[in-house]
Amino acid sequence: MKLTTLDLDRFCVFKKAEMTFSPGINVFIGANATGKSHLMKLLYSIVKTKRDCNGGEAANSEFGARLAQKLASVFRPDGGAIGRLVHRTAGKSNATIRLSADHGEAYFTITTQGKLSLGQETLPKPDSSVFIPSREALAMFEGFVKAYEERELSFDETDRDLCVALSGTPLRGPRLDAAKILAAPLESILGGRVVLDGGRFYLASAQGNLEAHLLSEGMRKMGSLLHLIVNGSLIKNGFLFWDEPEASLNPQLVTQVVDTLRQLAAFGVQVFVASHDYLLTQHLALAPKPGQPSTPMRFFCLSRDSAGAVLVDQGDTISALAKNPILDEFAKYYDRQRESFGQAPE
Repeated sequence: MKLTTLDLDRFCVFKKAEMTFSPGINVFIGANATGKSHLMKLLYSIVKTKRDCNGGEAANSEFGARLAQKLASVFRPDGGAIGRLVHRTAGKSNATIRLSADHGEAYFTITTQGKLSLGQETLPKPDSSVFIPSREALAMFEGFVKAYEERELSFDETDRDLCVALSGTPLRGPRLDAAKILAAPLESILGGRVVLDGGRFYLASAQGNLEAHLLSEGMRKMGSLLHLIVNGSLIKNGFLFWDEPEASLNPQLVTQVVDTLRQLAAFGVQVFVASHDYLLTQHLALAPKPGQPSTPMRFFCLSRDSAGAVLVDQGDTISALAKNPILDEFAKYYDRQRESFGQAPE
């Protein structure tokens, strides 16, 4: 299954928005508070709910109830009131969401009173769905799922889901052979394999095991990505949603992340990323290196108009976007740099 379109009406910061996705990599850019993370969490919640449903005769009612619970756990509105996800207007209102795939769709509404009504749900069950938040998870992994399920923590459910995905054991057989191709460059950067032993993560190298807590945060993020590949959480016909991959990463590692995202998309994973990073977005916009797969992409820029409404600009290339706040800010920096050396801005 590949997601193809998303139509929103009065959901969160969006009064109305229509998006067409690439089967490969989809990149969301935009200023803070324009809804990038909200989009990622909405898509993830729908796909993950479908992945976790049992199916059968009660599939539709189960999906609706589970989706309402998932949205509450992922967005964490006060008191779990998903009615707060409806775009704020005077009086009562409804949010309408329609997510279409190459086979099937999910259509539902949310009222300001917090009722989710499922209109239609015919999505096929995906093989996997992974959401990677901007903060890394290897260091907090030990005991996190148990603590999350038994106590009230100030984390949303994407952190818990990621820890569950990380707990998976390595693949075996032909599937592991395919995963090793994706894992090899990451293992080279880390200098070893990531292993889970006694509830803790370690980097296993020729020098022995090194606790994940002793690795830099950037290396732990790369280690998480490596382990998700090796244990099969990121597999063909699956989904990866990654919020700010560039956080805590040296530019050299950002370049490696781009290469890995291209490889995952070529492997059959549909990728969605939200980024503020110039280097990551520009590397994704470039033609692939010799020997790299050609990956279809789609870029989305979210911005607000004079009335505060969020607008969505989209195109198959980053240059097709009418606005690019990342590039605009770098252009301003370039002008300031020229001025500081006594040169007039171009």
